[in-house]
Amino acid sequence: MAEDKEPQAVSEDEALRDALLSKGYDSAAIANEGLTIAMRGPRSYLRTESSVPRSMFASLRDQLGWDHSDHPQYAGYIAPSPGVVEIGLVRGMGLPGFPLQISRILRNIETQCKHAMDNSWLPILQDGQIIQRIRDADDREARIAARIHLTRRDGSACIELSNCSPLVVPFIMRAQERPRFSIKLYLDNRQPKEDLLEQSDEILHSFLYELNSRNGVILSPIRWPMQTDVDPPRMRAARSAVGSARFPITSISPEIATLFGFATQATGNPTLAFLSYYQILEYFLFSMIRRAIIRDVRSELFDRKFDEKRDASVLKLIDIVEESLLGLEAKHLRTLLKEGVREELLKDFLENGSWNGHFSNKGPIRGVRALNAKDKTTGIIDQVAERVYKLRNRIVHAKDEPKYGDSKVLMPESREADSLGPDVQLIRFLAMEVIHESQGR
Repeated sequence: MAEDKEPQAVSEDEALRDALLSKGYDSAAIANEGLTIAMRGPRSYLRTESSVPRSMFASLRDQLGWDHSDHPQYAGYIAPSPGVVEIGLVRGMGLPGFPLQISRILRNIETQCKHAMDNSWLPILQDGQIIQRIRDADDREARIAARIHLTRRDGSACIELSNCSPLVVPFIMRAQERPRFSIKLYLDNRQPKEDLLEQSDEILHSFLYELNSRNGVILSPIRWPMQTDVDPPRMRAARSAVGSARFPITSISPEIATLFGFATQATGNPTLAFLSYYQILEYFLFSMIRRAIIRDVRSELFDRKFDEKRDASVLKLIDIVEESLLGLEAKHLRTLLKEGVREELLKDFLENGSWNGHFSNKGPIRGVRALNAKDKTTGIIDQVAERVYKLRNRIVHAKDEPKYGDSKVLMPESREADSLGPDVQLIRFLAMEVIHESQGR
């Protein structure tokens, strides 16, 4: 009997291998235990592989037959023909009691959903993190993977939180993660891919928000690795590091040291890293303003015409303070950079870095000033100050404001945010320059 089954097993293996290769999944290996998909990328030493058991081979072949494509933002796929979007999830840092919260919402599993009635659920792996153990009278060892399956009132869409389906495993591995559960969105299969994507995006984020705010469960969609042609700040710092240590001669406050360290480590969140470095500039910016106020007030006090008994003299002091404090932040930033940044080093940073046109007019960041050290009309420090300030505005404003013109909101986890690497390195350089200049004060 074993000899009769062996050719069939080999044939099934070959069929699955061919199906995987036809879809571009060339990092898979089939062994007796099942399908192994090797992980790629710089984090591959952390999690080396993921497996799909043989019992799921038929389901995986069926899914491979769908007309599916990569989700543009997250580790998962869009399949317009069945109207399905599936995205891998990771547990976010935050509220405790994750298993308990999950167990509480498991009771919300739908039983009247059309997917339950016509058995059109997506196949899912059984060894996930969200497990519901069922003690059956006939099979006391039976266990099934739980499905938190919720249906819109009009039946037009369903959400499911459960273990990953076989098809999402290759996508997750390319994203350099290995979670075992995902979110599945069952939508109308008669709509174009673009509409499917738009609808699924709204449902996805609304559902994850309610899980967070109502249920205390923090989950995040796995994002594709950032596509950038330059090293992140931590890598750049390591590559340019000096080979010897010294007793520190740079004297800075603990707050600045903490901000600088945090910004360097926030490589996975470029907008947060940018704002952390910007906070360093703000610290010295307002320090510079205070210094200017003290200088101007002291000058006025020692002026031979100053008379503390005259209102006009006192009002002049008030005007000095108000003019300095109420001045435009963009103007103060420009002054700070002119005082604190060595122009020749800034030009060297921009001209000799591997930025691949990032700072040019054709760069990926919209609504900010392009940088050109050869511009004869505007100095490079003025250009950098304008770019940094506009980029800061795009990040911190919660909505588009007409008064900021084309500086639209730059959302975290957007393609533009993923492209911020060179700007993060630029503001890191500016922060180090301003800290250096502060040592002479």
